[in-house]
Amino acid sequence: MRGAKAERFVVANLRLLAVCFAVVGILFIAFPDGVLGVISDLGDEIGNFTRAPETTERFWLGLAFGYMVVITGICVVAQADVVRYRPFILVLAIGKTATSLATLAFYLFDSDVFIYLLNFLVDGYLAVLSLWLWSLAGRVGRAAAPG
Repeated sequence: MRGAKAERFVVANLRLLAVCFAVVGILFIAFPDGVLGVISDLGDEIGNFTRAPETTERFWLGLAFGYMVVITGICVVAQADVVRYRPFILVLAIGKTATSLATLAFYLFDSDVFIYLLNFLVDGYLAVLSLWLWSLAGRVGRAAAPG
């Protein structure tokens, strides 16, 4: 995929990701234990996982919400001009890789909480998707707009 088609695809996916990150961020901050409870219930249906601990430390919740705001912003900015802001997509991939590997480590070395495993899989997928979008943004075939 190259040219305008690649650009349309990257823009559409970044817009979709921005909406998803914003919704998840709002759910995290508004209903942290509700989100964890629903995902723990899903883990119970699938297998024998430890339930996620309740959210007692609001500091970490604030940081997680801030991260969701930042990655939403990255997507909003990058979709405006995928060639000019292409490096932002790489930053998104790095952030998603970091959260994916961190939650894998929590799952392997701390507790077999389903949300840790699920986040490893989802954010790992999002990291790969971001790298693909970054690659496609490099195939648009036009110069970046002057800054």
